[in-house]
Amino acid sequence: METLRRCFRERPPGGGAVSYSRHRDPRGAGGGEQDEEGDPIVRLPRPGPRPRRRPRPPPRPRLHPLATLALGSASAFLAGLLVAGIGHVPCGGGAGVGPDPGGPAPEEAGGVASDEAPPTWPRLRELLQRHLREERVEAWVREVSAAPHGAGSERGRGLAQAVLSAMVGAGLSRAWSRPQPLPLPTRGSASLLWVDAGGRELERLRLDPEAFCAWSTPGNATGGLVYGHYGRPQDLALLRARGVSPRGNLLLLRLGRGPPAAKVAAAAGAGAIGVLLYPDPQDTAGPGGGPGLGGDTAVTVHVQEGSGDPYSRGFPSFTSRAPPHRPPGLPPIPAHPLSAATATRLLRVLGGPRAPAHWGPPSRGLWYRPGPGGRRLRLSVAAGTTPGTLTSVFGALEGRLEPDCYIIVGAQRDSLGPGAAASGVGTALLLELAHLFAAMGRDGFQLRRTLLFVSWDGGEFGHLGATEWLEGYPDLLHTKAAAYISLDQAVLGDDRLVAKTSPTLVNLIESALSQVGEGGGGGVPDTWVTPPLTPPIPHPKVESPNEGGKSLLEQVTRPGRAWESDVIRPLPPESGAFPFTAAAGVPAVELGFDEAPGGWSRAALGTREDTLGRLQGRLRGRLPAVARAVAAVAAHLLLRLGHDARLPLDPGALGDALLRRLAPLQARGLSLQCLSSARGDVVRAAETLRREMAGSEGTNERLNRGFNTRIMAAEASLLSPFVSPLVTPFRHVLLGQGGHTLPALAAQLGRGHGRGTRGDTGHLRLRLALLAWTLQGTAGALAGDTWDRGDVGDRGEIWDQGGLGDIGDHGDSWDHGGPGDNGDHGDNGDSWDRGGPADNGDHGDNWDRGGPGDNGDTWDYGDTWDRGGLGDNRDYEENGDRGGPGDHGDIQDHGGPW
Repeated sequence: METLRRCFRERPPGGGAVSYSRHRDPRGAGGGEQDEEGDPIVRLPRPGPRPRRRPRPPPRPRLHPLATLALGSASAFLAGLLVAGIGHVPCGGGAGVGPDPGGPAPEEAGGVASDEAPPTWPRLRELLQRHLREERVEAWVREVSAAPHGAGSERGRGLAQAVLSAMVGAGLSRAWSRPQPLPLPTRGSASLLWVDAGGRELERLRLDPEAFCAWSTPGNATGGLVYGHYGRPQDLALLRARGVSPRGNLLLLRLGRGPPAAKVAAAAGAGAIGVLLYPDPQDTAGPGGGPGLGGDTAVTVHVQEGSGDPYSRGFPSFTSRAPPHRPPGLPPIPAHPLSAATATRLLRVLGGPRAPAHWGPPSRGLWYRPGPGGRRLRLSVAAGTTPGTLTSVFGALEGRLEPDCYIIVGAQRDSLGPGAAASGVGTALLLELAHLFAAMGRDGFQLRRTLLFVSWDGGEFGHLGATEWLEGYPDLLHTKAAAYISLDQAVLGDDRLVAKTSPTLVNLIESALSQVGEGGGGGVPDTWVTPPLTPPIPHPKVESPNEGGKSLLEQVTRPGRAWESDVIRPLPPESGAFPFTAAAGVPAVELGFDEAPGGWSRAALGTREDTLGRLQGRLRGRLPAVARAVAAVAAHLLLRLGHDARLPLDPGALGDALLRRLAPLQARGLSLQCLSSARGDVVRAAETLRREMAGSEGTNERLNRGFNTRIMAAEASLLSPFVSPLVTPFRHVLLGQGGHTLPALAAQLGRGHGRGTRGDTGHLRLRLALLAWTLQGTAGALAGDTWDRGDVGDRGEIWDQGGLGDIGDHGDSWDHGGPGDNGDHGDNGDSWDRGGPADNGDHGDNWDRGGPGDNGDTWDYGDTWDRGGLGDNRDYEENGDRGGPGDHGDIQDHGGPW
């Protein structure tokens, strides 16, 4: 205390202001006074007179509390609009979501899309003539089909390197190859014998040493023989009507009129112990009735239902060795192909009831039933697998405004035979399209979205390369890939144009076939691009390869028939586009020129006779002209999908497809209120989206991306969240496979099943309710609100009331806040404020969850495009298990994709 008193009583030497803290004197012990502890003391100045206080100003008048409340509300409203405008961008747009390392995205400067116009029609026609060279198409087909090049083979790897070099030479932004280890099927040994009752060999029948059924079950089958025509359900039903049963016998079936896998599965369901498949001469006859396949030629096929590696269903293979267990999706009985000559020898021994006249020669019998001590037919198959590695090749042409949104075009490259039609034409067209669009980029026109050109390996065994690649990104692919175009088997003839497609692409295909003239005039208007959003794309007149001066649409349209009935087909499981839609929820199409049913060229697929000479003979030397027509249609589709500000997909077609599936049930008197109500919600939500798009500003980039998100989510929302992709990988309720699909349920209801036990009826009701919930999810995705789906309500009794009750007893979607009940965007902050259909809440956007945009530009950081992927798929716990509408995860625990 004495020290403190001295501090305040005395001034330090020299006066002036000093610090109010104690410190050691830097001059040492003699530099100043010391306190009790020996420290120097700093004297504080004596306080002077206090200054006079400034008079307090009079109080300002305060605002009335109501005025204060009004100003605060207005400020909060403006702040909310600002946050809603710049704080969140829905996924589906790709680049431009916030600034990237290279600077702000072009559209962020003003929220307006680029006004860069596509090349004029004269310029586009010049590019087509210059870069779609007919001689180069034929040269590529000749090179690819020079020798067999099976999946994972040495020559297959050499062709992969040649395709990679061609993509680099075309001037694409990037090109790379992707190896994929997995087990590949092999032929092994096989024999077909006549044996006596004791099993001793009596006669050995000739088998093609190169042909086999990939993924066949190994084993022995001994018994009688039954002829089953094409093995379709109606064929097997006719056998039963004539008192002939396949049970305990081998079944002899013709190839064609359906995939081989379906034939073998149906035969196993009918009780057959083995299947023999052969090409009938009536189906393979050449032009003018000439000879078809060689008499000793058999066809290599695969008998797996679906596509991909059967040992890793629903996820990518991580090993090249097959596990010891038999995977699901493969038939439980052995199968093997025969030549027409061997099948003819077997047909001669048939007796019993006569076959129907439309099955073949009237004298043909249906059954060989061995008597006591008689000879029997024995089929032995030792097929297996061998470790292998596929090599798929990727080439990307980067988009300017949305580089993280992809339009994919692919073609099979492998073939166990020469593969001129199976893989040569598709590979040639793929490379020519890459040349064309790269040349357009060098001329100054760059598409807004990225084009991805892919040459797939493993197509011969069930599209292994494509399915394995997309299985690696189950929760990301449908948010980044807007569409897939398959060029597999693009030219098999010139009789007809066929497009196997998902419903949302039908309108775009019609536009590609019908648009004629300068500036796209004279075509069918696209209702999903109204009003015009971008400068009009010049649509070339795609001329028919058969009738000069006519468009393809004019050629395929017959009087009194809709063009869709002759051109449009649903995606079959054997199509290369099937896994993209059925497993990944990406709209896909496989298009090309085909021949009449039972055609000559298709019969050669999978044989050593699939040569360039045979294909040219079928087309009378016009292969380049037909290939050019296919390339022009594909180029039109790519130009529209890659350039239009709003994706030219038609979600309203999903409601039409649902109606077509439900119509047969309604004709039988089954009025399923549950499904009908859900379909109505889908239709109303699609119409609401169309009206919102028509009434909004077409140059608003942020709105366009939101609309695109909802359009892309529509197809993906049809993947059932109630089945596991490990058990049922093809979850699409319209085009997939399994008991959860609408066709399967319609078939069961049409047969009157479910009226049995109470448990069966309850299980069927549950399946119908889950299907209705899936369709409600589609309506929610289109409306931009995946949460408010209403309530399934009282399901009632199907058979007594004809339906499952109504969904929440709501009459229509507006009453329960479901799809379409968004009101005005100003009322609810529009779809961006609610996170959009892909976000499912206020958790940022796809880029914030480890998506491609989270690392800036996918071209700069070596993302999974280097491995053939679509994003930074580092950890499924971080990126995949988001519980979003695409993967239908568990919102509460985020515990996985189902």
